[in-house]
Amino acid sequence: MIILFLLPISVIAQTQTTGRITGTVKDPNGALVVAAKITLTNKATGEERTNATDAAGIFAFAFLTPGTYRMLVQAEGFNAYTAELITVTLTETTRVSVSLTVQGVVTDQVTVDAGASRVKTDNATLGQVIDGRTATELPLASRNFTQLLGLGPGTNTYLTDNTVVGRGTQNVSVNGARPSQNNFQINGVDANAGISNLQTLASPALESIAEFKLQTSLYDATYGRTGGGSVQVITKSGSNKFNGTVYDYFRTSALTANNPFLKAAGLPRPVLERNVFGFAFGGPIKQDRAFFFGSYQGTSDRNGASLSNSLSVNVLIDPRLTDNRSSAALHAAFGIHATIPINEPALRLLNARLPNGQFVIPTPQVGGLYFGSAISLFRDQQFNANFDLRVNQHNWLNVKFFFSDAPQSLGLLGGSNVPGFPVEQQNAHRILSIQDIHTLGPNVTNEARIAYNIIGGRNFPGQPVLDSALGIQRSTALEFPGLPLINIASGATGIAFGTGTSQDAQHAARTTSLADTVSISHGDHAWRFGGELRFYKFDLTANILTRGLINFTGIDNFLTGPTNFSVLGNGVTERNLRTTDYNFFVQDNWRLSPKLTLNLGLRYELDLPPYDTQGRISTFDPSLYSPPLNSLDPPRGGIVQAGNPIPLYDLPYVPNVGKRVLKSNDPNNLAPRIGFAYSPFKSDRFVIRGGYGLYYSRLSFQYLVGNTFTAPFYLTTFTAG
Repeated sequence: MIILFLLPISVIAQTQTTGRITGTVKDPNGALVVAAKITLTNKATGEERTNATDAAGIFAFAFLTPGTYRMLVQAEGFNAYTAELITVTLTETTRVSVSLTVQGVVTDQVTVDAGASRVKTDNATLGQVIDGRTATELPLASRNFTQLLGLGPGTNTYLTDNTVVGRGTQNVSVNGARPSQNNFQINGVDANAGISNLQTLASPALESIAEFKLQTSLYDATYGRTGGGSVQVITKSGSNKFNGTVYDYFRTSALTANNPFLKAAGLPRPVLERNVFGFAFGGPIKQDRAFFFGSYQGTSDRNGASLSNSLSVNVLIDPRLTDNRSSAALHAAFGIHATIPINEPALRLLNARLPNGQFVIPTPQVGGLYFGSAISLFRDQQFNANFDLRVNQHNWLNVKFFFSDAPQSLGLLGGSNVPGFPVEQQNAHRILSIQDIHTLGPNVTNEARIAYNIIGGRNFPGQPVLDSALGIQRSTALEFPGLPLINIASGATGIAFGTGTSQDAQHAARTTSLADTVSISHGDHAWRFGGELRFYKFDLTANILTRGLINFTGIDNFLTGPTNFSVLGNGVTERNLRTTDYNFFVQDNWRLSPKLTLNLGLRYELDLPPYDTQGRISTFDPSLYSPPLNSLDPPRGGIVQAGNPIPLYDLPYVPNVGKRVLKSNDPNNLAPRIGFAYSPFKSDRFVIRGGYGLYYSRLSFQYLVGNTFTAPFYLTTFTAG
């Protein structure tokens, strides 16, 4: 067993995967009952906890696995009281009020159905919990839980694209914040990618999800890392009964309407074949002691209907271009004087063909516009393996592992808007969580977690045509063979073909976290305090603009040679970024009266900017800049580099600064949280909430990646005309 509760740190509740039950016990006259014995039993696993009411007649159970519970209340002189169907949901507190009867007056035992209240009366947080069963029964375009996040209060998102390639992870803006300011945890693990918090999120199968919740505002000090939405997802665990499901969802082209633009151009409906299949199974290894749950899901997608990755719609080429692309035909069609030669590389490009025989620059169909479909492919193999063990009466251990490999081939990506230049992508997710919940006393519980998350990806751009064979000269052609991204009349939705500016890249984002939290219930107070350490490793190779970009204002310029501008990049493309987050909090939910609860918290976050292990970071400091002595001399000064370079990259003419290339880091990141929930009526169906909070967002590494690919380690040349 791993004993984590002795660690001198504590978990912030952004990794929280549990719920809580609290309540009061009263006699028939409404007087509080002291020292009543409370026995709480998880109906799925048989886990049993005991507690007793304090001097105020209050009891509480913290860090409960979401599910359904039975509660037995026993007190001397009163009938036993059994409450069935008490529902515990993710991150929520379920409140139960018990009214005992005098022994022998009514019966030996009172049994009630104590389902959870639909309105939460103990905190100011706005959010929504969706259980796995609800999610599986809803008609989602690609069976992705993120497509339900737009149902939360204060959220805004785009309409789900049912022709999307792959899982279709959906970005959502919460209360006007950027989607990159959202925070995601899966089984308590930081599931965000270091490069960006968008689109790279792991997406477990709906049949493997127990619950997920989006908190949109006024979440308390146990939650951090974000100023937008906070999303927690937990996968299922086994129980004392064997349960399983087998499923297969499919979609075929026959069930899909044709794209209206393709239909208007007289083209047939594009291919759209999707199959999502799998199984989930769980049960006991040993009754009331050890449990397992496993799931597998496979996805196969053959897609020519995606507007962003497969379809070419309204691409302007030129109505004068036909299949006859001889020099004489082009002179005649475009009215070019016989003394002006057609640019030789342009002539070769116009006659170049793809492996399937089609022209690289396709012939337009109607009005000089081109419409077409490029097939995109997607496959996903994922599984969950969950193990839960009741070590003893005071310890509950669970281990959860998620695995996914999702390669895909995208027909259109990163600039090209006509078929012929697909991009092969490899995407991988691994998430491991080891959690220990330890009951230290009737009102003191500890949760500890070790977690690891890795998100990996790699792009391989297709290179059906080599610019070296067409007469286009490029200094990087040997190391990066292929074709530049060529734009013709980009301002008028003109054709773009070739290799995108950042398609040749790979990354691996690894996050390791150590966390612990303590919950203490005392009278009207429910205390939580804790913290988390997160260690980030982000390794990146980004060949940005290494094949170049050539822009033409129109096809006439393309034929005769003059460009609008061209760009080419090259340099040191590898970065190994590292950083650590230090987060701590204290939170008190203080029940001033049965109608009013105060949420008082304070959080501290130190989320340091990343640094490169070899010092390959540079930037421009205007205070060090000196203008050139004359117009022929280069500018003097201004460029600085990180202060930790290895000898190979320690440039003697560039000043060294801090390894994070920042003049200062603000350590005063205190975030107070104050909230209240007031329920003025006896029915608890009406609640007034309010509060104030200060929230910090962990910046993704995206901003740094853009700034590091600059001189002197990376050079982008721009040529006009």
